[in-house]
Amino acid sequence: MDLGGHPTATTAVPTSPFKTILNFRDVGQTINALDASLLLRRGLVYRGARPDEATLEDQRSLISNYRIKTIIDLRSKTEHVQQGRKHDAKLRDTTNLLPSESAIAPLKIPNVCYHDISLNGSSYEILLLKRLRYASLAKLITLMLLGRRTEAIAILGKEVIQPRGLVGQATDVIDSSATELKQIFQVLADAQYPLFIHCTSGKDRTGLVAFILLMILDVPLPVVSVDYTASQGELVSERLLRTEELRAMGLSDDFADCPPNWANDVHRHIIETYGSCQAYLDRTGISEALRHRIRSNLLQE
Repeated sequence: MDLGGHPTATTAVPTSPFKTILNFRDVGQTINALDASLLLRRGLVYRGARPDEATLEDQRSLISNYRIKTIIDLRSKTEHVQQGRKHDAKLRDTTNLLPSESAIAPLKIPNVCYHDISLNGSSYEILLLKRLRYASLAKLITLMLLGRRTEAIAILGKEVIQPRGLVGQATDVIDSSATELKQIFQVLADAQYPLFIHCTSGKDRTGLVAFILLMILDVPLPVVSVDYTASQGELVSERLLRTEELRAMGLSDDFADCPPNWANDVHRHIIETYGSCQAYLDRTGISEALRHRIRSNLLQE
């Protein structure tokens, strides 16, 4: 994408400074590097992948080097349960520790305020279920009752999410998750900074929250787009594992990508559906007063 001579993602977006926290970056630093006319405060909002699989060293660096005080976790309850099981299994088997690890890092970092806000909340889930054929819905419910949750989710993935693609997935969240989005931006208005926003890979749900945040901060759409697509290169190391997870969910490998048209298409949906970005934010409950507090927090005077 042409940014009028400004740096691209390749030159302006630094690689994650962590070995075990992928896709980590300073939002203010990235945006300022992409557009020199913008003046976002650096060192306040970070985005990235889940930190609960990080080494103890990387978790400590989040606190000592980046002074993280607040974490917004956008994952679902199911993902938290799965992550907890993986962590418990790791605690039971310390034979696979890396040479640099002397202990297992905690699932949640001490002395950090956590806000667990599943961006794919109940309204989003209901929206997806309504799009299933009756036979598929009956099968899904049966599988859930039998405890075969992965197979049930694969039905939703194959029949509902896959046909709509990554853009449709994002616009479905935009249309259905007003309650969750308002909670997230309430935190951004009132939280202790610095703050770290993450989901699993720090790409889709985190990318959508970053998209809306940058919209509030009046960042030009081409710059927002480059910030989103920067995650593509940052996640190369986990692509094989991620595509395996996606296939189990009934989704194709391209759901691990960052399509270059994503930001433009999501923005177009907002304009066509709500008339303007401001109208969408008002309807979602992210009021002008709330937006003013966020801008006061994150824009340089």
